[in-house]
Amino acid sequence: MQQFKDILYFADGEFTPGPAFVRALALARQNQARLTLMDVTPESDIAADLIRRYGLTDDVQQSEQRHAALTHLAADWAGEPTLRLRVPIGNPFIEVIRAVLRDGHDLVIKPARLRTGPAQGLLGSVDMHLLRKCPCPVWIDRAGASRDAAAATPRYRSILAAVDPVQSGTQSLNRQIMDLATSLATRDGAVVNVVHAWQFPYSNSARDDAEIEGRGGLGDALRDLEHRHGEALDSFAADYGLARTAGHVHLVPGAPAEEILRLAGELSSDLIVMGTLGRPREPGIFIGTTAEDVLQGLRTAVMGVKPDGFISPVGL
Repeated sequence: MQQFKDILYFADGEFTPGPAFVRALALARQNQARLTLMDVTPESDIAADLIRRYGLTDDVQQSEQRHAALTHLAADWAGEPTLRLRVPIGNPFIEVIRAVLRDGHDLVIKPARLRTGPAQGLLGSVDMHLLRKCPCPVWIDRAGASRDAAAATPRYRSILAAVDPVQSGTQSLNRQIMDLATSLATRDGAVVNVVHAWQFPYSNSARDDAEIEGRGGLGDALRDLEHRHGEALDSFAADYGLARTAGHVHLVPGAPAEEILRLAGELSSDLIVMGTLGRPREPGIFIGTTAEDVLQGLRTAVMGVKPDGFISPVGL
């Protein structure tokens, strides 16, 4: 089972013992890990004279209030010897990433902060920034995901692991994704499905692929590529006791983001574990195109994983 030694729970203004908090606490107990509860007071940029004139709460007072709320949240867990509280002032996602860099956290878990209005239900900006730029795995939990209501700890029922066993240099990332997915599935008693979505380089859609299939040499090339992708996926999944014949390994042609989201819906997946970048890149290039499109469209919980060697654009 995947071991975490130093977990950061980022409340993001949520001070009730919701599913993400309960998960963080259960993981810390299970792994005998250190658990830090953190919130961030955004800088208000309100002039000091206006704060005095209208009796507004300044940043320090707001930080104290948030610290008190975290203290109240942790009150029932006072016996936890490894529990710590932090409430810095600053930009929320930057302060979280700085805490990861400074203190060596190996997992960030937080409740989803969903958008409202026309984009209702999609991940908010802080969540997206963390998924793009945080060097350790980021677990965004959604209260709306299906769970076993009878369980003391929230449990997922269907976990989807998105991998790419064909792209060079991604072997370690793929294994990290699957290790996390299978570990969480073992703990929750969930079903694991693994998906590899691929697209013929000269097409824009699954329909184009179908048309190409009948065009002589191009059709042969398409079938050969599909065979190679299938062989790579089968070999990778076999190490985890999974096979396409059992219905838990999915090779899907077409635009990868669209196909991953479609399959997640068909399988009623309530958690997607995925890499948010295929290979390390220079700081400032945050995320892969497919990952960005998936994250912009998903409505499930997500755990985003970075490749070894990823360097966050946020520094200390």
